[in-house]
Amino acid sequence: MIDTILDTARSLASVMEEETGALDARGRYPDHAEMVAAKRRLVAQMEAEIVRLNRETPNWVRDLDEEQDAALTEAMGILRDVAIANARVVDRQLALSNDLIDAVAAEAKRLTGNGGRSYLGTGSIMLRNGGTSPISVNTRL
Repeated sequence: MIDTILDTARSLASVMEEETGALDARGRYPDHAEMVAAKRRLVAQMEAEIVRLNRETPNWVRDLDEEQDAALTEAMGILRDVAIANARVVDRQLALSNDLIDAVAAEAKRLTGNGGRSYLGTGSIMLRNGGTSPISVNTRL
């Protein structure tokens, strides 16, 4: 009865472990988008199976035998632990990305100063004092 949930939970834990390991390693992770998509699909499959069981057999959790209950408890415990580690690494990667964007913006601001010029739709130029500087500078006209 719970074989699909167990298989999906184990697959999801495996995918999260792989992603955590790849994000912990140095360098780029070009397959990250595919890994996130795989996690989403597995979560959707597990959720759909739980919804189906709840609809067809509302007391399915109470009807589990000892072996099934132990297997489900173990699988969910492993999934929880892997998800905690995965969330930690993903949060760290997001923080690093935000720090990098902030550093690029600060450097652009340092190079261009607080002021700047904007071309208006009328063809005139507006001088800005303060405000946000662009992150990139187009040096070719």
